[in-house]
Amino acid sequence: MKKNEVRLMKIPLEVFIQALKDVYDMGIDYVDLIGVPGEEQDTIGIAFSEEYMNNEGDEETFEELKEKINNIKLSDDDLNQLL
Repeated sequence: MKKNEVRLMKIPLEVFIQALKDVYDMGIDYVDLIGVPGEEQDTIGIAFSEEYMNNEGDEETFEELKEKINNIKLSDDDLNQLL
């Protein structure tokens, strides 16, 4: 591994791609990736701010998006993939 390289391994693509598609469809053009190495599987998170929204987004849309994301409930399958 290169000196400055960060490698997160065994990220479930279906869940990750769907999460990226969902935030893109909500008007987010950029994301920050946050990762945590694990023993069996690494975890990855997506973060964004209002400035990452496309021109169609506005403050009200951003607040609605934050509320929607805060209310997302993980399924048992989602939780099992994190373990």
